[in-house]
Amino acid sequence: MLNINEEKINEVVQNIHEAMVRKAKKSGKSSEEIVTESRIFSIICSDFDLAPSKVASLMNSNYGYDMTGEEVIRIFRNRKMANPNERKELFKWADNVARLFKGAMLGKKEKFEKFESLRKEPALKSGKKHDSQDRIAAIMIYENYPEIDIFDDKNSLYLLGNTMAKYFFYDMVDAVRNVYFFNENDGSRAGQTEKKNKLSYEQALRKVEQLESALERTNTMLQDLQDEFDEQLEASKVKELADFFAMLNSEKYGCILDELLVVRKGVDALRKSNYELPIEINGLLIMVKKLVQFVRDSHIEPMMKIDSIKEVSACDIEFCNYEGSPFDSDKTKKVRVISPGWVYKDKDLQISRPKVKEVKS
Repeated sequence: MLNINEEKINEVVQNIHEAMVRKAKKSGKSSEEIVTESRIFSIICSDFDLAPSKVASLMNSNYGYDMTGEEVIRIFRNRKMANPNERKELFKWADNVARLFKGAMLGKKEKFEKFESLRKEPALKSGKKHDSQDRIAAIMIYENYPEIDIFDDKNSLYLLGNTMAKYFFYDMVDAVRNVYFFNENDGSRAGQTEKKNKLSYEQALRKVEQLESALERTNTMLQDLQDEFDEQLEASKVKELADFFAMLNSEKYGCILDELLVVRKGVDALRKSNYELPIEINGLLIMVKKLVQFVRDSHIEPMMKIDSIKEVSACDIEFCNYEGSPFDSDKTKKVRVISPGWVYKDKDLQISRPKVKEVKS
């Protein structure tokens, strides 16, 4: 890549590095989840069709994780990219942005203008701008053109969340624009040396404009960071709620959510058969009823019907705990639902996996 305009390209790379140093100082300590997200994005940059299970496998082999496809799906959901078609749209957009950025770095003004237009567009065909699109575009540039990473800034980029990465991406754009004087009235420095006093005055005006723009961008970034913090706070509350119910349904505490369904089903069956329940257990039944109501009011719902019989393929039980003989490639098996699995309906967040057992014919 660095074969023409090498001096200017090096100047762009140096300016990008200085921007990264500034962003790294402001970002402070990054969460492990942000780094994990960034690494997942970097893996998908090489293949936009990767399934969650394959992404997990590459995370484990490339970075030493111990991930499952289900954990990758959870991250996709958190980042609002669980739909594989929309995810592919997002990364294809980022790839096109990166290709145009390469041309802009080489000093091609028409490429810069197309880049400027495309980067401001929503990545999705639905017309919605994705929260992570600028972050993914920045990562895509480093993945596609590793030769620009002479300062090892890619690892620092992985530490930036959506907001900080978005503004770093803006800094990358400014680095190209300022080196090549793109968007200037005359597009170059030609003729500006004739009147040095005028040049000095124009430079001063341009510097003031840059400082005003930087101030405005900083204020916007601070507001965006506050919004991102509020979203993370809300997400942490949701996670705490999910963790609470996951613990309730853990084997350590006897799978309380599952047992509530079993008890309720048993009591309903006895009542339908006109069996007269002992008055001594009325208090216990009331408590069970209240607990079931509490679970419902918390929008925690079962994913399957307990004791139901289903015919499933290997793909169907990928995210279940399955007990039985191995699957043949194209064959299906009958299974009984032992545990229905639970989901937090408001956030489409899985709390526990369904458990199914093969039914022997």
